[in-house]
Amino acid sequence: MHLFHTSTTIDNGICQELFATSIQMYEIRPLKVHLRTYNLKVVVNGRRIFVILLAEVLIYRIMQPTEVTKHTVASLRAAPVGDGHHGRDFYKYFFETHPEHRHFYKGAENYSGKDVLKSERFDKLGDAILLFVHVLANTYENESVFRAFVHRVMIEHFTRNIDPKLWKPFWEFWTGYLNSKGANLSAEQQTAWDILGTRFNEEAQSYLAKVGRNHA
Repeated sequence: MHLFHTSTTIDNGICQELFATSIQMYEIRPLKVHLRTYNLKVVVNGRRIFVILLAEVLIYRIMQPTEVTKHTVASLRAAPVGDGHHGRDFYKYFFETHPEHRHFYKGAENYSGKDVLKSERFDKLGDAILLFVHVLANTYENESVFRAFVHRVMIEHFTRNIDPKLWKPFWEFWTGYLNSKGANLSAEQQTAWDILGTRFNEEAQSYLAKVGRNHA
């Protein structure tokens, strides 16, 4: 992803429309939406805010929460709940592509993808993670429910000593898994998962800090 180099940070931005000029200046009009965190140099001119780009940037079309739910849920057709062993397949993919994280699973530190497929333990863990992700996708547009469920996911993982830094890259693992299942994520679906993952991580870290747990 392209980055800005900044003096000020705008987080979960306030943007409705972005208007490009020949000098790469963008006007931002207020509307709360979920965007990635970018570092920007901000120049205030009266009641308007102008953001000058200090580096090349990829601009996303603004996506409303209902659209995030729509696109993430649509992509989950590749990994439905209660149909086969799709959750277990996630762990097979995860262990094969990111073996450096196997140490979080005591007794399975040396498992191969084939070992995962024969494991009842990973059948159960897979069912749980699949359900978690489906609920998060289906509730994204309902902020209070989404936030409460993120808290529940954190509580479920308290005893597993998961490195809090992994909550953000987890969503890269997840979209990689979906593509391995034939989802062939569209640009809009990928963006929707990026937005959901960013919001999930922010809420997770905020909650972990609030309850006195390690956070990133």
